[in-house]
Amino acid sequence: MTPEDLQEYGMDYLYHMTHINNLASIIRFGLLSHNAAHRLNVIQSDISDPDVQDIRAGLVVPFYNRPLHDYVPLYFDPRNPMLYKRREMQEDIVILGLDPNLLFEPNILITDGNAAARETSFYKRPNALNRLPWDSIRSRSWHNIEDGRRIKCAEVLFYDKIKPNKIQFVFCYSQRHREAIITARQGTPILGKVRKDLYF
Repeated sequence: MTPEDLQEYGMDYLYHMTHINNLASIIRFGLLSHNAAHRLNVIQSDISDPDVQDIRAGLVVPFYNRPLHDYVPLYFDPRNPMLYKRREMQEDIVILGLDPNLLFEPNILITDGNAAARETSFYKRPNALNRLPWDSIRSRSWHNIEDGRRIKCAEVLFYDKIKPNKIQFVFCYSQRHREAIITARQGTPILGKVRKDLYF
């Protein structure tokens, strides 16, 4: 598996969604795991589901025997059930487009569905991409796909922290937060762009 092979999967970016209020601290400190972000008290607005987080808090990932909350979760497709559940606030949610070559970093994990689900399998090498159900992951809707809700939330788990220079784009729902994105960039080459197609 090489970086060129990622194009076979149509992988322009890996994605992470967050509230616009968290953007400045992410660009300053990097994208942190749940545990690290709470330890440093840098989360201003939490969009995660408390019930799901309670489940994830009790899980340990295979291979490395670390808490799931010690990993930064990234998605292959951000237009998924997690975002759908928060669609009433999606104008305030920004979607970070990250360098897909993060898949070649050490200690990453790839899942074939939501990492909190019992049925989900974990893999630790990018070669495992060919084992993922891409038709289901890329589908615009999961409602008519068997186990689609879980599969659409397939993840890449990155240990502890992702440096800000791995963030290439900040995608947003509308022009509403254009100035906030420009301010949060803090002189970095990160670009902001309206991508309504990534939302509901």
